[in-house]
Amino acid sequence: MLYVTTRNNRDAYTVNRALRENRGCDGGLYVPFRLPVLAAEDIAALGEKRFSASVADMLNLLFNARFTPWDVEFCIGRYPVRLANISQKILIAECWHNVDGTFDWLVRALVSCLSKEESKLTCGSWAEIGARMAVLAGIFSELIRSGMASNEKKVDISVVSGDFSAPMSAWYAREMGLPIGNIVCTCNENNALWDLMHHGQLRTDLMGVPTNTPDADVALPVGLERLIHAAAGAEEVGRYLEVCRRGGMYCPDDWVLSRLRRGMHVSVVSQKRVANTIPSVFGTNSYVLSPYGALAYSGLLDYRVRTGESRPGMVLTEKSPLCDAAVTARALGIAEGELERYL
Repeated sequence: MLYVTTRNNRDAYTVNRALRENRGCDGGLYVPFRLPVLAAEDIAALGEKRFSASVADMLNLLFNARFTPWDVEFCIGRYPVRLANISQKILIAECWHNVDGTFDWLVRALVSCLSKEESKLTCGSWAEIGARMAVLAGIFSELIRSGMASNEKKVDISVVSGDFSAPMSAWYAREMGLPIGNIVCTCNENNALWDLMHHGQLRTDLMGVPTNTPDADVALPVGLERLIHAAAGAEEVGRYLEVCRRGGMYCPDDWVLSRLRRGMHVSVVSQKRVANTIPSVFGTNSYVLSPYGALAYSGLLDYRVRTGESRPGMVLTEKSPLCDAAVTARALGIAEGELERYL
């Protein structure tokens, strides 16, 4: 196991104070002083572990905890994540097989095991990011075992970008050495992130536009500060927060923008296309995507068309289609009560 220094305590303190003062956050931008980096043999060893063992090892590594695979299985079940092939090179990672039907439930359950205090942290806390990273480690143990991923074979990941916890957990996991290629952040009509990455400017005074994927209806991605901090440090985060406070236009320097873009791509998918993608995928694969799954799936396809990339891709779905049964059933042209038998 290798370690690299990726942050310093003074920067972490500065950013946390800025967030508390400007956004009422509880220090959620905290990251460890040293982020562990997995060696090649550690990555290969993931393929020899079951899902729960990989999750436990990652939590122990990040939080100095003492989880066993049995602890993880008792907490979140033996098969909380399932992988579905919908094409030769696209996998759906269903992170919602639990009583609530959401990835959030799984993350909260893991966080609550770390400590009672951590369980009260707000959206985007380091505890939440770490729990998400642990689940990614579990998923990649399956991918490595199947031969789909390795040090030489990376997998692109597509996620919805309303809450930046999903993109950043993948970003940190990639920094640690998991074989993650590019991270595709998909927006709906609320596409401020697209403007930032493609035009180098971000309006901070916009209002969210309602769509059929309301969790992504945010004018500014929640937790974007993490990526800015990773790319350019605490001083740049302070500048971004000041612009947000004034409701101005955030325009990073070219060198900052270049680092923000590194391995991070943005797609924009309309709500009409989301509604069309659900029956299209069901018709060709007999697979029911949730609206958020359809959003991330369409974003991955757009990224491939735009870049010509052909490596395997994985879509992280964080909600069961039943959580948005009305939208899903309407797209499929069935009654809402019939949806469950299609799953």
